[in-house]
Amino acid sequence: MVENKENKENNIQEQPKNEKPHGIDDIKEMRRLMTHIMNNQGSLDAAIKEINRKVNTKEQNQATRYFVTFVMLGIVIILSFFFYFRSQAANYANQSRIREEHNKYLEKEVAELKDKIFSMENNDIKAYNLYLALKEGDPDNAFKLYGEFNLSALSRLERTIIDNETSMIKQKAALKKYEEGETLFKRKSYEAAIDRFKDSLDISSTGDHIGNLFYLTALSYYRMKDYNKAAIAFERFLFIYTKKDLPKDRSELLLGVCYEKMNQLERAKNFYEQSMRDNRHNRFFPTIRDRVKNIEKKMEKMKDSNVD
Repeated sequence: MVENKENKENNIQEQPKNEKPHGIDDIKEMRRLMTHIMNNQGSLDAAIKEINRKVNTKEQNQATRYFVTFVMLGIVIILSFFFYFRSQAANYANQSRIREEHNKYLEKEVAELKDKIFSMENNDIKAYNLYLALKEGDPDNAFKLYGEFNLSALSRLERTIIDNETSMIKQKAALKKYEEGETLFKRKSYEAAIDRFKDSLDISSTGDHIGNLFYLTALSYYRMKDYNKAAIAFERFLFIYTKKDLPKDRSELLLGVCYEKMNQLERAKNFYEQSMRDNRHNRFFPTIRDRVKNIEKKMEKMKDSNVD
């Protein structure tokens, strides 16, 4: 136990001696660490500065890129607006030219339409006057008005309608002239009646009255003792007249008489004989037969006188 105590004392005595060198080493180590830390702090500051420099450089480069990009974008936008407005200006100029040409075309169309409307209005006025002339029984004026129509301004259908209307107008005008001539014939104004009949034929040679017109014309010449013209008129009447009635029977008789009056006895005899063969029911058959006999007697006397 005494030894243990001695050992403990010895250990206690030795311990302070050992503690002193150990503390010095710690200080040195701390100094070394502090120096290292200071060195590391300088390196850290340098690293931080380098990082800041790089960051600043990168930011500057990024800003430069942004600026260049912004400038390029601005240039592109400006050029886009420039070309857009340039194309719009060219398009506007082209549209203005097209509108001007279209306006000229429309002005021309309007002028042509005005001419057509004016012509149509004139035709409408004339057509209305034509209608009034027909309604009032004035075919002479109606026929005159028709001659004033501008047929070239009408369509094919309108011209066809006008032509049909014209035919009707002509027939009515011709019929009116015929009726005037018929009235004069009844008054025994044969020459004036013949003039009206000629006017009627000049207007129109068609219509149901044409047969009677030739018949009355022939009778007018016959009663005026113009047998040559009367014969021609009777021949025309018999050529176009197909009804077997009194005018036809009478014309066959009077035509033969005209031949007789012109001393064409042979022609009269032949015509009478032909008439009796073709028209045995002629109302003047006995008269025609007697005239044939008289002609034969005259012809025999003429032969006898020639022999003597």
